[in-house]
Amino acid sequence: MSFAISAIPARTRNQASRGRAASARDQAAPLSSHDLATLRQAPLLSALSPDAFDRLAASFYLIDVPREAPIFNQGDPSDTLHIILSGRVALSGSTPDRRACILEVFGPREGLLDPSALVGAPHPISARAIEPSRLACLPYADLRAVIEAENGVCRGAVAQLVQHWRLFLRRLEDQKLRSAPQRLASYLVECAEAIGTPPRSPAAPIRFVLAEDRRTLASHLGMTPENLSRVIGQLRSCGVQLNGRAVAISDLAALRQFGCAASGH
Repeated sequence: MSFAISAIPARTRNQASRGRAASARDQAAPLSSHDLATLRQAPLLSALSPDAFDRLAASFYLIDVPREAPIFNQGDPSDTLHIILSGRVALSGSTPDRRACILEVFGPREGLLDPSALVGAPHPISARAIEPSRLACLPYADLRAVIEAENGVCRGAVAQLVQHWRLFLRRLEDQKLRSAPQRLASYLVECAEAIGTPPRSPAAPIRFVLAEDRRTLASHLGMTPENLSRVIGQLRSCGVQLNGRAVAISDLAALRQFGCAASGH
C-alpha cells in the first residue's frame, strides 16, 4: 500500500492525504504479537509504562509499503507517526526542479518522528520505502494525548529527536568538509563497524553486503551514480573492493584514517 499523490493543488492534495490515511486505518489489520514486541523495542516507546504502552498500541494500525513507494511527500500534512517494523525507509529532500537527495536511511524499530507535527506544519521532506517495509502508524493526535500524560514518551521523543539532529548534522558536515571519496570511505567504515567482524585471520579482508543498491547509495552520499563508480575506483588504493553490493576491505584502519582525515573524527 502506498500514499502516492499526484501534482494537484495543495489543499486538494492535503484532503486526499487525510482521506487515504483514514481509509488505510479503517482497512488495516491489528498488530500481531510479533509486531507488538518489535514496537515495544522502539526507542520512542521503550520508556512507557506497560499500561501506557498497551493503551497507545491499541491506536496503531499497520501498512505494508512496496519497494520505492512513497510513505509521505514533501508538503503533505504531518498527521501520522510511522514506526518501522521491518524494511528500510529513506528520507529525502527535493528542489522545485525535482532534484532529490537522500538525507538519511532508517530501519526496524526506528520512528519517522517529524517535529513539524507538533506545530501543525506540513512535512518538510519526503519518505519512501527502499525495500518492502511494514510500518506501524499512529495519528499524532493520539500521540499528543499520551505525551501530555506520560513522561516516558516525552523522554523517548526527545532522545529520538536528538539522535536525528546529530545524524543530520553529520550529513551536513560530510557535504561541507569531506570529499566524495572520504564520504564513501566513512560510510563503508560505519557499515563494517555496525555489523561487527567475525573471527578471521589477520590477512583476510572484512566482507559484508551493502543494504542499498548503488543508485540509493549515491543519493545518500550526495553524488551521482556515475560519480560513485569513479569514487569506488579511487578507494582501491585503501584496500576496498566492491562487486555489486559485496564489499571487501583489506585495511579497515587505513580506510578509517582516510575517511576521517578532513573532519578529524
